[in-house]
This record gives sequence, C-alpha cells and structure tokens, in this order.
Amino acid sequence: MASKKDQIEVLNLSEYAQEDTPQEFSVSHLCSIAPVFLEHQEAPHRHDFYTIYWIKKGELTHTIDTVTHTVKKNTLFFLAPGQVHQLKSSEKIDGYMIAFHNCMMCPAGTSDMDPIKNGLFVNDAFSSVVHITDPAVEKEIDWLVLRMEEEVNARRPNYDSAFRNLLQYFLIVASRNAPKPVSLSPEYQSKHNSALFMTFKGLIEQQYKELKNVSDYAALLHIKPVLLNEISKQLSGITAGEHIRNRVILEAQRYLFNTDLTAKEIAYTLGFEDPHYFSRFFKKYTNQTPSEFKELAKA
Repeated sequence: MASKKDQIEVLNLSEYAQEDTPQEFSVSHLCSIAPVFLEHQEAPHRHDFYTIYWIKKGELTHTIDTVTHTVKKNTLFFLAPGQVHQLKSSEKIDGYMIAFHNCMMCPAGTSDMDPIKNGLFVNDAFSSVVHITDPAVEKEIDWLVLRMEEEVNARRPNYDSAFRNLLQYFLIVASRNAPKPVSLSPEYQSKHNSALFMTFKGLIEQQYKELKNVSDYAALLHIKPVLLNEISKQLSGITAGEHIRNRVILEAQRYLFNTDLTAKEIAYTLGFEDPHYFSRFFKKYTNQTPSEFKELAKA
C-alpha cells in the first residue's frame, strides 16, 4: 500500500545555489542544476524564495497551486514563496531559473516596485505566466538574464547592488509584457495607504492560520477595521475580509490538490478548531465541499 502523502516539501535556495555563491540570490542555467531540478520538479513542492523561470526551449506543463499551464519556449513564469507547484515535461527543456529572497527588493510599502513585484508574484490568482512574442523583448530579457548570471558568478565589487538593479529592471520589462500590464495606479501614489495595505498582505502570509478576522489585523496595524476595509477596497477592489478568506481557501485547495490529508486534518492544519465549521466555510465561498473539490481537481 502506498504511503500517505501528508506534507508538501519545502526547498530552500541553498539547494540550488553553488557553495561559493551568495545565498540571497542565484541565477542558474537549468542544465547546470539538472540533478536537483529533475529530482524535485515532478513532485508538488514549495520554495522559500521568489522564483522566475525563463523557458527558452521545449514544452512542459506547470501546475501552480491547482491551475495547470502549458508552457512553451520564450515563456516566463513567476512563483512567490510558499506557492505549491509541479513541473512535468515530455521533452528536454532549457532555460534559466532566477531565485532571490525578499531582502533583494526594497522593503514593502516603500518602493514604486511594490505594485510591479506584487502584480507578478502575489496577484489574486497567485499565477503569472508571460509569453514573450516580440523578438526585441526576447533579446532584452536574454541580455538581462546573462548580465545577472555574470554578476552572480564574477562577484565584483557591489555585485549585489548590480544584481538588484538588473532584477528590478527585469521585473519592469516582464510587467510591461504581462497579459494585464502592471502599472502605478493613482491610488498607489498614496504612500501611507499603500504601505499599510502591503503590510496587511504580509501579515496575512505570516498569520492566516492563527488570525482570520479583519479586527485582528486592524489591531496589529493600529487602525480601525472599517478603515482597513476601505483601504483594501480602494487599492485592490476587494475587502480585507475577502483577502483573508481567499488566502485560507487557497491554502486549503493546495492541501486538497497535493496531499492525501483529510478535510478534518486540513482544518486543524489551517487553525480551525471545528472541522465541520471548516467544511461549511469552504463550501460557502467555493460552492463545493472539500471532498467535491478534491474529486473534481483530480479528475
């Protein structure tokens, strides 16, 4: 009898980076990390770092959380820390993996890069796949990736700053070519509200298993719940409560799709004291019971 799959493996950056390279960021040709890459790619797993794949050759299917994409040559896809993904290829693929920790970006809420980075990595669907069709853009991306790889390998003075600046420009180029280009909306010009909202989103990532009420997060931000809801609605189009619920449901779907845990076990994992309440909560916001979702997802 097959052993029960009750957890999702978490990979850290050190497994991909070479011993003599920085542990905060890495640029790797897929061929050079083939043993590690091939070992983990077909099993659902998470990264504890941001990841960009630039697929130059071949075709594969890429399941990000519960959505499967067909990825062909000249395609970028973006993964935030904690996302569950799985790669399956029927032919040899070639390209690059760019990996970095959040320290390589400016602190949340303090940079014009925030809406760009979050639009690519932390959008509502937690899924960004960008097909590059313009040869000029393809050439520009190739140049940026090679320059980042050169900075990582050569490690000349201030190479980390050089990498950071190249990475930021890379993300800008990618956002310009995304299906819905990410741009600075007028609302994002309000730095105070933007900083609060980005801090709120970060708090959800840290504490969604323990805290599920808007009032809990508002207390941490030292503002009233009604104000947090107003800021969230202004900057994202949905309320703070919806952001919290969506994050909990997404994690539940990840476990249902990628593990053999029961709904009861998932409920406890996500901080619900009453498994029956969890099932009602899940059905209320997805129109499916956990078992129905699991059955349809595996079909």
